[in-house]
Amino acid sequence: MTIMNSTALDILHYLYHTTKKGGPVLLYDLEVRFALSGSELQGILEDLKEEELVVESDAGFHVSQRGVAFGKTRWI
Repeated sequence: MTIMNSTALDILHYLYHTTKKGGPVLLYDLEVRFALSGSELQGILEDLKEEELVVESDAGFHVSQRGVAFGKTRWI
């Protein structure tokens, strides 16, 4: 796993706590929460998807099973 910058880690942490029990987060919600544009977030989210920590669906973004496992080692 590559080393994530603090913004990517903050986004992953937010997705972990928001979606681990179900339900996606919309890109718009991430834009508002992190004060970043959609294009700025897309680059970060693509990196998280490549690491298989985040999954994107038509409904939005959520943490993957691998992301949950990563979160448990870091935030529990």
